[in-house]
Amino acid sequence: MNIQQMQYYAEVCRQENVTKAAAILHMSQSTLSLAMKNIEEDTGLNLFRHVGRNIQLTEDGQALFHEVEGMLKQVKRFEANVKEIAKRHNRLQLAIPSQIATVILPLLLGEFHQLHPEIQLEITEPAGGAALDMVEREEVDIAFVHDADGRSNLSLRKLSTWPVCLCVPRQHPLAQRECISLAEVSTYPLVLLSRNFILTKRVLAEFEKHKLTPQVLHYSPNLSSVWNIVGRGIAFSVLTGNGILPDSSLAAVPIAGFEQKGFIVTKKGRQIYADERSLIDFFKQKFVAK
Repeated sequence: MNIQQMQYYAEVCRQENVTKAAAILHMSQSTLSLAMKNIEEDTGLNLFRHVGRNIQLTEDGQALFHEVEGMLKQVKRFEANVKEIAKRHNRLQLAIPSQIATVILPLLLGEFHQLHPEIQLEITEPAGGAALDMVEREEVDIAFVHDADGRSNLSLRKLSTWPVCLCVPRQHPLAQRECISLAEVSTYPLVLLSRNFILTKRVLAEFEKHKLTPQVLHYSPNLSSVWNIVGRGIAFSVLTGNGILPDSSLAAVPIAGFEQKGFIVTKKGRQIYADERSLIDFFKQKFVAK
C-alpha cells in the first residue's frame, strides 16, 4: 500500500461509510469503492463486511487499520521533521569581500532585511579568492565577488559591471578628471589591497600586460586602511568604483578600458533553497547585468 491508499483506507475505516469518506476526501464514491477493492485484492484480505449502507471492519480489517494508523502517524512526524529542517534554512551564510561589501551590505542590512525579516544573515568579509574557496568548501551558501576565475564547480550569476578606478583625495586635481590611463597610474605611489584579492591580481596582471611597473608602497588586507592612506595623501590606490563611498573624502577616477564584473556565486549542483532564491532575485533586480 502506498501513502495515498493508506489515507483512503484509514478514512473509510474511521467513517465506516464509503460515501461519507469520499466526501471528506473530495473524490467520487465509485473511485473510493474501487480503491478499497484494489486494497483487498493487493493484500489478499477480506477487510469489510457490509451492514446496510454502512460497513464494518473484519478482524483482519481492524488489524490492518491499526497498522495503517501507525504508519500515517510516522508519515506526519516525518513531514513535521522535514518542515523543521527547512526552517533552519532561514539562515544564510554569505561571503562578501570588503570592496563589494560597500554596496551590498547596506542593501542586505537595510531593504532586504525589511522585506525578509525571517531570514537570518551570517556575513563574513574575506578576500575575493577566499570567498570563492568558501563556496567551494560549502562553508557559505553564497558569495558576492568582483570577477571570478574559471572554477567549473561554481555557478556565476552576473550583476553589474563597474569601472576600475584610481582612488585619490577629493581635493586633488586628478579628482576632476573624467578618466586616466593605466600608464599614468603607474607613475604615482600606490597602496593596494593584499595580493590575494581578485582585484589586486587583475591590477598587477594588467600592469604586466602593458609592460608597466607600478610604484606599490604597501599591500593592505583592510579597505579602511587603504582609504586612510589615500585620504592622507600618502599614496593613491586602484579600487573598483563601488569600493569608494560617494559621500567620502575620496574620489574615483575611472581607468580607461579597465572594468570589473560583479557576480553572485553558488556551488554548482547544490540545492538552492527558497531563502537563497529570495536573496538572488533581490540583487538581480537591484543590479541589471550589462
